[in-house]
Amino acid sequence: MGQALGYLRQCSSAAGYLLILLLPILLAVGAHTRHTYLAIGVAFLLFPLMRLIFGPYRQAHAIEWHESIASALHALPIIYAGVLLSGLVLGGVSLFDAADLSAVELVGLGLSLWITILFALCPAHEAIHRRTRLERFAGALVAGAAGYPALVLEHPLHHTRHADWANAEWPKAAESVWQFSARRLTRIAREFSHELASATSLRHSGQVAQSTWVATLTTLVTGTWLTSSLGAKGFFLYLGCAAGCTLGMQLMTYLQHWGLADGPAGSHASTHIAWEEDCRFQAWVTLHISFHQAHHLNAGLPFYRLGMSDSSPRMPAGYILMMFFSMFPRLWQRHMVPLLTFWSSQESAPIGAGHALTCFHIYRLHAVRQNR
Repeated sequence: MGQALGYLRQCSSAAGYLLILLLPILLAVGAHTRHTYLAIGVAFLLFPLMRLIFGPYRQAHAIEWHESIASALHALPIIYAGVLLSGLVLGGVSLFDAADLSAVELVGLGLSLWITILFALCPAHEAIHRRTRLERFAGALVAGAAGYPALVLEHPLHHTRHADWANAEWPKAAESVWQFSARRLTRIAREFSHELASATSLRHSGQVAQSTWVATLTTLVTGTWLTSSLGAKGFFLYLGCAAGCTLGMQLMTYLQHWGLADGPAGSHASTHIAWEEDCRFQAWVTLHISFHQAHHLNAGLPFYRLGMSDSSPRMPAGYILMMFFSMFPRLWQRHMVPLLTFWSSQESAPIGAGHALTCFHIYRLHAVRQNR
């Protein structure tokens, strides 16, 4: 009886990860019903509130999974690839020759597509780190469908360039997200084009080159499909969403590593690798990408076995809020520098930020008192 109850509890905990399938499903449903704002509305209005319902992640939530449940979780990125591609196909079918699509509906569709493919980078990221060819192939398909095929090349390199702010892997403390993104995208474009050009034969090229080509071809096929469904509007809609997804990836990298190479915490860069965020719901829908320091310490560990690092600095809010906050460099510097300084001064485990933007003020007050 006890074993059965324990198994059911594990099933209940594992069910949270199924939420990664929600946005592709909402995208297809929204396209079919013409409620095109469905996916973006749920992501922006409901996702930030989920911490109130599910609470923070605690080490007690780390589970020694039953073998069958672990196997199901392990297959989740591949399942997601099928759901995402099906959602894009069904959405395109629903909108085929939709000449009567209004400007408002078109904007809603674009925003819903953008938020869907932005979150798609999380299972793509997980699959790229896997060992089998099938899993890496699934990661390349998802990254390509998301309009960011460079992920399969730039992310493995990211793990080999620890604390490298010169090559725009980590942002400088005084650098805005716009400066960092420009430097990083310039370097990524150069390396990505070189990788494509060097792979003259897919059969004889390496695994990274093959994944790069698979992802690139998937991007072209996805763009062609949406163009055939919506005409020129579909082409520019996908182009805009792919550009937004590409920028979003740079914003996430900025959030995860800002100030940890050359800022107040620079001397600790060998051990303190990345900012983390402990919202349990966010951990589910990003497949633990928000536990980023722990991921850097053991990149090959699958998401469902990955916990938080005790020594990581903690973001004061979730990714969606922090991404938009980072777009305003003066506000970012004004509020985040005291937070970073406060964390760097701690000798023991970090003090959580309270996960409300108002908590920035706490760190400012502490910094003022320390300087007196």
